[in-house]
Amino acid sequence: MSDQRRVIAEVRRTVRIYNLLVLVVGAIALVVSVDRAQDDVLVTSLEVVGTTLVSAALVSFIFGQITIRDTTLQVNEAIDQALREVLEPIRENLFAGALSHYRWDCHLDGLEPDGYAVQAMRVSYQVQVIPRELRFICVSSLTDESFSRLAGDLRYVLRWQVDEGLELTDPHCFHVSHVRVDGQQLDQPAPRPTTLRGSPAVEYRFQVSELRRHHGFHSVEFHVVARKYLGTDREVRVQAYAFRSLLDAEYRLTVGESIGAEILNTQISGLSRIGAGGLIQHGRTYPDAFGRVAAYAIFTTPLQTGSNVVFTIDRGNPRRANRGGAAS
Repeated sequence: MSDQRRVIAEVRRTVRIYNLLVLVVGAIALVVSVDRAQDDVLVTSLEVVGTTLVSAALVSFIFGQITIRDTTLQVNEAIDQALREVLEPIRENLFAGALSHYRWDCHLDGLEPDGYAVQAMRVSYQVQVIPRELRFICVSSLTDESFSRLAGDLRYVLRWQVDEGLELTDPHCFHVSHVRVDGQQLDQPAPRPTTLRGSPAVEYRFQVSELRRHHGFHSVEFHVVARKYLGTDREVRVQAYAFRSLLDAEYRLTVGESIGAEILNTQISGLSRIGAGGLIQHGRTYPDAFGRVAAYAIFTTPLQTGSNVVFTIDRGNPRRANRGGAAS
C-alpha cells in the first residue's frame, strides 16, 4: 500500500511540474508579445500561444485538484460501503444480544466488627430476548476460573464470588430478591446449593412464564445483597464485570459512614469499547466536601463483554492483604 501511495504521489508531482512549465512558457510568450508590440504578426502569434498555454495550465491545475478530490471521495465512499456490507451483519448480531439502558447501582455500608460489610446492588436493563429462567449464582472461591463454564449461557444474569468458608445459603451472605420482568415481580425461589468446578455454590432460579416472554424488548430489574470482606484494608475495590455487551451503561456507587472512606475514585482502564470512541464521564458524584460519598461512570459508547469498571475506596487505615473479591 505504501508503494502505491508513493507512485501516486510521484505522478501528482510530475503533473504539477508539467503544468507549471506550461504556465511559465505561456507567461513568457505573453511578455515577449508585449515587448514586440511593433510586429503585428509576431505579437498576435505570441499572444495567442501565450494565452492558450496560460489558460490550459490554469484549467489543468483547477480540474486536476477537482479530479483528485472527486476520486478520493469516490474511493472513500466505496471503501465505506464495502466495510458496511461486511461489518453490518456482525454489528447487528452483536447488538441483538446486548443489554441496553444498563444501570448498575451499588451501596456499601454496614461494616461489622468481623470485617465484613454489606454490599447492596440494584441492576436494571432492557433486552430483546429473555430466557425461560433467570439464574443468579454465587461461588465460594478465591478465583473466578469456575465461571468459565458459564460463558455464553444467557440464563445467568449475575455471577458472584465470595470468600471461602462462608455459608452461601445464609441470606446475609448472598441473597437475590425483587426480580422483575416488565414491571411484574417473579416468584421468589428457594436457594439451591450446588457446586461449580468443585467449589461450593448457590443458585437462585427465577422462572419466566411464557406470557411474559412476548416479542419485543423486555425490562429486567433485580436486587442483590452480599457480604464483602473489608477487614482493615486501606484500599477497597468494588468492581462490576460485564458478561454481555452493554449499550448506554451507567455505574453508580455510594458509600456509607461505617466504611470510613477518605478518597473515592473510578477506574475505567479495563474497558473494551465497540466502534468509535463515544462520551465517557466518570469521577465523584458530589463536590469535594462530599467527594467520598458517591462516584459514577457513564458511557455512551457500547461496551464489549469483559469490560470492567472498578471503584476504589481509600479508607486511610493500615493496609492488610485482601481476603477475596467479587465480580458481577
